[in-house]
Parts: sequence; structure tokens; C-alpha cells
Amino acid sequence: METLPVHLYAAFAADESGGNMGGVVFEDTPLWPAARQRIAADLGAPTTGFVRQVDEDRFQTRFHSTRTEMDMCGHVTLAVFTALQQADRIQSGNFIQETTAGDIRVDVVPEGTVTMHQPLPTFDAGHFTQEQFAPLLGLDVDGLLGTSSASTALRHVFVQVKDPEALAAIRPDEDGLRSLCAAQGIDTIGVWCRQSSVFGKMQVRLRDLCHGVGDPEEAASGTTNGALACDLFRSKNLRPGMGGQAVLVTEQGFEMGRPSIVRSVLNTSGHDITGVSVGGFAALRMKGEFVV
Repeated sequence: METLPVHLYAAFAADESGGNMGGVVFEDTPLWPAARQRIAADLGAPTTGFVRQVDEDRFQTRFHSTRTEMDMCGHVTLAVFTALQQADRIQSGNFIQETTAGDIRVDVVPEGTVTMHQPLPTFDAGHFTQEQFAPLLGLDVDGLLGTSSASTALRHVFVQVKDPEALAAIRPDEDGLRSLCAAQGIDTIGVWCRQSSVFGKMQVRLRDLCHGVGDPEEAASGTTNGALACDLFRSKNLRPGMGGQAVLVTEQGFEMGRPSIVRSVLNTSGHDITGVSVGGFAALRMKGEFVV
């Protein structure tokens, strides 16, 4: 029998009860995809990252939800590089994470903050309507303010609702959402409402329904928040401050009892986005070994 080191981290936690759980497996011996999927299902975390070193500053990570492999996962990226640092496999510095969505630059500082730099956004030409989503969310059509979509690694659709009360009132049609995501190639559906905005900064509350990658809802999402920041910049809801920087602060997971805060930063020049980064901390919750 062979054993693999396994860690569970809470990423983006707002307090000790919060954050999104991410599994980390050091894949020192390469595994078949089916073996990764079985381990991810057994661990039961929303997503598990299987990481192996390929060069001094390059690491390959494969992400699996409890149901399927996915191209990229932001909160698990935080967990992966926190685990590598705490296991003395890396120190602080700049690294490249190889994923099936492409190379992701990751910065790690001595005190443990991990920042991932997502690909520049693409904006979807797909057309989605309030009438399409209202019954799938268990809301009246007049409770939805608009829909849009964007990607910085995964494909996200965004649905704006009026206020936190409407956000809390969501009653997802699980089968309907899975069918829609499969038919339209959607990874997650981010339902959000505005809370406040000032010059260069905006705060929102978000619920991320991840039926396209296997999990009903996640408590904190790096890729979704980076893409949402880009979409809000495009729609002129998030306006850059001095120096062209725009910050989105997101409350997520509160309705699940797992409060999380995610901070996304855009660097902009004129009408263009020149950089997308999402960063934060991941806190160790459990570690052990998995027997293969």
C-alpha cells in the first residue's frame, strides 16, 4: 500500500467558522485521473487539488470536485500554495501553477498571503435572460435586475438581484441548474447584489452556484470573483481609482453559515483590463494520509 499526504484548508475565511474547504494532495507519485477522482470523492471537499513539482518554481495542479475534473479552482490554489509553504516545499516567492486552463502566476509572501494572477477576461456572447433564471432560482422575475457572463479561467454567468433579502430567498432547482449548465457549458452561476461603492472600490454579496462543476454552492470562489470584478468594470459599476486600480470586496458563504471575504483587484488602463488578481489566506483545518 502507498500513502499520500492530505491536507484540508479553509480559504478566504472571515472567521473560524468560515471559508471554503479545499483538499490538497501532494502527488509525488503520478496518479491516474480515475484515482484522483476517487480520492476527491472520498475526501468530500468541494474541490481537491493534486499537486506535483515539475521544476524549481513550477507546479502542476489538477483540480477535482466530488463529481468531475475542472480546469481551475481559485480557493484551492490558495490552499495548494499555503500547504506547500507550510510543508517547507517552497518559501516565499513567485511561482507558476500549470493547470488545464493555462499557466497561473502565484505570489507567496512570508506571512502566508497567496495571490493568484488570473488570465485576462473574455466576455461571453451568449445571451441569458431573467425569465430563464428566475424559475431555476425560485425567485420572481421582477426580483432579478440583469444577467451577464465572463471568464478568467472558468465560464461564469452572473445574475444580479435587488438586495441581500432576495439573495437569501434563493431556492435553487438543482436538476434544472445542472441541465442548463451542461447544455450551455456554464461552470458556475454567480448570483449577487450590490452593497456599497466608492471611488475605486465596490462591495457586493455573492452566492456561487457551481452546478456545472459538480457542487451545488461554494462558500468562497476565487475565479468567480475575479470574473465578476471584470464584468462590473465592463458595465461601469466598478470604476478604477487613482492609478487605474479597482477593488472588489465580496461577502460570500454567509447564507451557508461559512462566512468568507474575497478581495479581487483589477489593474486597468483606459477601457482595458491589464491584470486580474485574487488573494487571501487559507487556514489549515485537518491533515493526514490517504491510503491508495
